[in-house]
Amino acid sequence: MQAKAELHAMPGRRRWVNSITQYVVALGGGAVIAAIALIFFYLLWVVMPIFGGASIETGKVYELELSPPVYLDVNESDEIGLAFGAGGDVAFWNLAEGDTRATLNLDRSISDIKPVYPRSAAYAVLSSDGELNLFEARYPISFVGDERRIGASLTPIYSDEWIDLGKVRDFDVHLSGSRLSIAHLNGRTLTLDIYRDAEPEFELEIPRSRSIELDKAYDRLLFGPRGQWLYLLTDAGDVAIYEVTRAGSLNPLHQRQLAQEATPLTAVEPLLGRYSLIAADANNRITQWFVVQGEFGLTLEPVRSFELDASAEWLVPEPRRKGFAALDADGQAHLLYTTSRRILTSHPVAAGTGVNAISPRSDLMLITLPDGRIASYHLKNEHPDISLSALWSRVWYEGYPEPVYSWQSSSADNDFEAKFSLTPLLFGTLKAAFYAMLFAVPIAIMGALYTAYFMAPVMRRIVKPGIEIMAALPTVILGFLAGLWLAPLVEANLAAVITILLALPAAIILMSLAWQWVPDRLRAPLDGWYGLLVVPVIILAVISAFSLGPTLEDAFFGGDSRNWFLTVMGLDYDQRNALIVGLAMGLAVIPTIFSIAEDAIYGVPTHLINGSLALGATRWQTLIRVVVLTASPGIFSAVMIGLGRAVGETMIVLMATGNTPVLDLNIFQGMRTFAANIAVELPESEVDSSHYRILFLTALVLFMITFVFNTVAEVVRQRLRSRYGSL
Repeated sequence: MQAKAELHAMPGRRRWVNSITQYVVALGGGAVIAAIALIFFYLLWVVMPIFGGASIETGKVYELELSPPVYLDVNESDEIGLAFGAGGDVAFWNLAEGDTRATLNLDRSISDIKPVYPRSAAYAVLSSDGELNLFEARYPISFVGDERRIGASLTPIYSDEWIDLGKVRDFDVHLSGSRLSIAHLNGRTLTLDIYRDAEPEFELEIPRSRSIELDKAYDRLLFGPRGQWLYLLTDAGDVAIYEVTRAGSLNPLHQRQLAQEATPLTAVEPLLGRYSLIAADANNRITQWFVVQGEFGLTLEPVRSFELDASAEWLVPEPRRKGFAALDADGQAHLLYTTSRRILTSHPVAAGTGVNAISPRSDLMLITLPDGRIASYHLKNEHPDISLSALWSRVWYEGYPEPVYSWQSSSADNDFEAKFSLTPLLFGTLKAAFYAMLFAVPIAIMGALYTAYFMAPVMRRIVKPGIEIMAALPTVILGFLAGLWLAPLVEANLAAVITILLALPAAIILMSLAWQWVPDRLRAPLDGWYGLLVVPVIILAVISAFSLGPTLEDAFFGGDSRNWFLTVMGLDYDQRNALIVGLAMGLAVIPTIFSIAEDAIYGVPTHLINGSLALGATRWQTLIRVVVLTASPGIFSAVMIGLGRAVGETMIVLMATGNTPVLDLNIFQGMRTFAANIAVELPESEVDSSHYRILFLTALVLFMITFVFNTVAEVVRQRLRSRYGSL
C-alpha cells in the first residue's frame, strides 16, 4: 500500500517541481530583460540633457550710482559684477543681492575700454585725452567664522603712470608673460609698441615702436591668436591681416571683404581664441570667418552662417566657449554656437545700448539699458556644442583646411573647441570587429566542421575542451601579449608574417592533395587523426617563413617592407595596428564561435547523415548539403555571438592598437573603438559635462548596435530553422 501511495504521489510532486521550475525560469528571464531595460533607460537618462536645449530667463535690474556704463564684466565665480562709467567711476556690486561692494574713481573720463587679451580680469582703459593704463580686478576671498566673503578691488598692473597714445581711432592690447604689445590706429597710421620686460607693478620701460602707413583708414583693430597677427577692419566690412613678428615688424598677409554681396555689416566680434570673427550683416545673416592655411598662405574664409529674423545689432561672445549671443533690431536675444551650427534659443530682451557682457560660466548676460540701469538675464546653456551634425557629420574646425570627422575631447589649448565626432569611433569599432572576424570565422567554422564530423572521437574529447578552456583566458592577458610581444615581433618580421598568411593555407592544401596519394591501407588506420598529422606541417611552414623572411624582403620589398608599403602602396605602418588586433581579438573570439558551431554540427541527427550516405552521397557532399544546412541556425548564431564579442571588446583593442581615432581602412593603421574610448576617457571626464554625457552616448550607441545585431541574428536564425529544421 505504501509503495502504491508513493507511486500515486509522484505525479503530483513532479507537477510541483515543474511548476516551481517554470516560475523560476520565467522570473530569471524577466529579471534579465528588466536589467537590460534598466541599463538602456539609465544610459538614456544620462544622455538626454545633451539634447535638452537652452533657455533665457529675465533676471534682476540693477541701479548703480554710476555715470553711463561703457564696459561690463563678471568675475569668475559669477558673484560680482564690474562696471566702468564714462566719467571714470568704477563700481563692483553683488549680482545676487544687488548691493554695491566697492566704488572708486580713476580721476579722468573714459573713452574706451578693452580686455587685455588673453589675460582674464585685466582691462586696458583709454581716457578721453588719449592716455592708456592697464588695470586688474581682484576678488580676494576671506572667511569670518563659517561665513564666506568675497572682496573686490581694481589695481594698476604696472604703475599709476598713464601711457600717452594721443588721438587714436582704436587700439588693442596683448600681454604674454613679460611682453606687452599695444597696437593703435591714428588715421592711416598703424603703430605697434612692444614692451619686452614689462614687470608687474613697475613702470614700463621705453617701448620699441614700429609704424606703417596703410592703404586706407581702418576703424577697428584686434590682436589675433597669441598676438601673432592683427586684424584691421573698416565699418564697410574690409579686413586686412598683418603678421606681427617676434622683432615687432608688421607684414601684410591677407585682405578681403567680410560683407558678402556688398551688404553693410552691423557688428563684428572675435570668438574665443581670436581665430574666428563673427560678422553680422543687414541681410539678417551672421557669418563665422576664420583663417585657413591654404596653398598660397593664410586666407580668411567664410565657414558657416546663421539666419535670423532681423539683423543683429550687437554680438556678445562667450568668454570660455565658441558661442555667442546676438541682440537683433526686434529686441530678441539669440544664443548661438558655431561648432554645432545651432541657434539654441531666442528670448525678448529690453532695448540696450550695446554695452553687454556674458559671464565666464556662460550662465548670465548683462545688458546696459538706455537710462543707465543694468538688466541681467539667466542663461541655461549647458551643452551647446552638441548636435546630430556635430556628432555624425563633417565639421570645419578652427585651424583645419577643410571639414573633417574628428574625435579630440581635450587639447592643450583652451582656445580650441573640443571635437566630438562619433564617426571615427564607430568606424574603429567596425574595423576592429571586421579584421577579427576575418581571421576568426574561417578558422573557427572550419575547425568546428572538422572536429564534429571528421575527427576521431578520442582526439575530439581532448581538442574540444582544450579550445573551450581558451575562452576563459582573460582578454587583458591577450592584449598585454599582443601589445608588448606580438606587435614588435610582427614589425620586425613583417615580410615573414605576410609569407605565413599566404604560405600556411597553401602548405595545408598541398598536404591534403599529397594525402590523397597515400595508399588506403595506410590511410585507414589514421582516419580521423589528420588534424594531428598537419601540426608538423604548420610548424614547418612557420619556421620556413621566418627563415625566408629576410630573403623575401630583399627580393620583393627592396629590403624594407614597411617603406615599400608606404612609398608604393601609400600605406603607413603603425606598430600597433588592425593586423595585431585581428590576430589577438580573433584568438579571443575563436573559442566562442568554435564551441557553439561545433555543438550545432555535432547535434545533427545521425539518421540524416546515414540516410545521405546510404543514398550514395560522399562524406563531403553529406557535409555540405545536409550537415551544414541543418546546423546553419547554430552556425549563424555562433558567428553573431562572436561578432558581438568583437564589437564590445575593450582590453585587447586598448592595448594592441595606437588608440587613435582615424578613418582609415589600412590594415597597418590603428583605430579607436567605442569600448576602448569609454575605458580611457570616462575616469578623467568631469561629471555631467558634455564630454561625460557623450561617453554615455557612445555606450548607448554601442548598446543599440549589439541590440540590432542580436535582433537581426535571431530573425535570420529563426528563418534558417524554419527552412532547414524539417530535414
